[in-house]
Amino acid sequence: MPRATATRAISKPRVLLACVAVVVFALAAATPGAWAASPPPPSGTTLRVPSQFADLEGAIEAAGPGDVILLAPGTYPGGIEIPEDRPGITIRGEDRNAVVFDGQDARTNAIEVTADGVTLENMSAHNFTANGFYWDEVDGYAGRYLTVWNVGLYGIYAISSRGGVMEQSHVSGAADAAFYIGECQPCDATIRNVTATLSAVGYSGTNAGGNLVVEDSRFLLNSVGILPNSFDVGLEPPPQRDAIFRRNEVAGSGTVVTPRTTPLGGYYGVGIGIAGGQGNLVQDNVVRGSTRYGIAVFTSIDRASSWFPARNEVIGNRVSDSVIADLALAGGTGAQNCFRDNEAATALPASIVDTCTSFGTSDPQVEADLVKPPPELLHGLPIPPSYTEMAEPDDQPTMPLEPPVDAPTMGPSAGASAAAGSTTAPGATAAAGATPVPIPTAAVGEPVLLAAILVIVAVFATVIVLVAFRGVRGQAGPP
Repeated sequence: MPRATATRAISKPRVLLACVAVVVFALAAATPGAWAASPPPPSGTTLRVPSQFADLEGAIEAAGPGDVILLAPGTYPGGIEIPEDRPGITIRGEDRNAVVFDGQDARTNAIEVTADGVTLENMSAHNFTANGFYWDEVDGYAGRYLTVWNVGLYGIYAISSRGGVMEQSHVSGAADAAFYIGECQPCDATIRNVTATLSAVGYSGTNAGGNLVVEDSRFLLNSVGILPNSFDVGLEPPPQRDAIFRRNEVAGSGTVVTPRTTPLGGYYGVGIGIAGGQGNLVQDNVVRGSTRYGIAVFTSIDRASSWFPARNEVIGNRVSDSVIADLALAGGTGAQNCFRDNEAATALPASIVDTCTSFGTSDPQVEADLVKPPPELLHGLPIPPSYTEMAEPDDQPTMPLEPPVDAPTMGPSAGASAAAGSTTAPGATAAAGATPVPIPTAAVGEPVLLAAILVIVAVFATVIVLVAFRGVRGQAGPP
C-alpha cells in the first residue's frame, strides 16, 4: 500500500513538469522570432567619407575585404596609398564629376594601389605630376567610370599586375600614356569602352600580353593612338606578344601637339603601331586621319638590341586618309605578318596587301621614319606643351550606383539619417530593389526580451517542481 501511495504522489511532479513544458513550448511557438537564426552578416560595410571618417586615409585604415568606401562630392588632395594589407576594398565616388582629386601639380599620384583586388570607380583626378590611378604589382584590379586629365605621366596605369579591367573611363592630357597595362605576361586584363585623347600615347603596353584585350574604345587626337611595344626596361622581358586590339576607333593621330614626357611620343602620327611585338591580332578597327601611318608594324630598337615583329595579324580593318600610307611594314621584320581583308588605299610596301610576309620584308621610308632608338625619334619634333596647359574635358557619365550595404546597428546611423531624407545619393541613379536599411533597435531588442522571459519562466517552474517533489518524498516516508 505505501508503494502504491508513493507512486500516485510522485506522479504529481511529472504532471507539473509536463505543464511547464507545454507552457514553454506555447510561448516559443507564439514568438518564433525569439528562436529564429540571426540574419547572415552583410558581405561588406559602407564606410562614408567625410560623414563617418574625416578623410580617406582613415577609412582605408578601418576597411576590410569587401568593404566599400563611399566618397561624398568634394575636392580631395590625393597622394593616397592603399597598402598590401588592405586587399579587396572598393573606393567609390558618389558622383564621378563631383568627387575630384586635385594634385595641384605638386603631388605625385591621386591613388596608388599595392593591395590585391582593389576597385576604384566613379571619380576624377587631375594635375598630378605622375599618375592618376595606379596599380603596382597586384593580382586583381578594376578601374571604371574614372576621369583623369592633365597628368605628368599616365592617366590610368597598371604595371606588373594581372587579372584586371579598365572600362567606362576617360583620360585627356597625359604626357606619357592615357591608358597603360604593361610588364605582364600573362596580363589577363581588358580595356574596354574608354576614351583617350590629347595624350602622347592613347594606349601603351610595354612587353604586355597573354589574354590582354583592348576593345570597343576611342583613341582621338593623340600623338600615337595604340602602341604595344617591346623594350628592355628591367621588368617583364621583351618581346611584347599575344595581345588583341579590336573594334576600336582611332582618329587624328599626330594632328595635335600633345604633352610628351615619353620618347614613345616620337612615333607621332601612327594610328596603331606594333613596335617589335609578336603574335598580336589587330582586327576590325577604324583608323583614319593619321599624319603618317594608319597601321604600322615595325622593328623596335633599344640601345644594342632589336626586336623583330612576327606572326602579327592585321585583319578586317578600315584605314583611311593617312598622309604617308594606310598600312606599313618595316625594319627587317620576322615572318608571318599577315595583312588580310583590310580596306586601305595605300600600303608600304605595296606587296603586303592580302598576304603574309616572309622574313625581312620592309620599306625603306617606313624604316627611316620608325626604326630608330626612341631618343632619336624625338629629333626635330616641336617643343610640346606642358600637361598643365591642356583643356579640361567635359563632364562624363556617372556610374549607376547600387544602394550601399550598411552593417546592422543597434541605433540610428549617419547613413540611416541620410536615407530618411533622400533615397538616392547625389548624382546617382536609383537601383532596382529595396534599399537595405539598418536593423531597428526594436527588432533587435524584442527577441532578446522574449528569450529572457522564457528563461525566467523555466527556472521558476523548475524550482516549483523541486519543492513539490521534496514535499511528496517527505509525505511518502521510507518504503
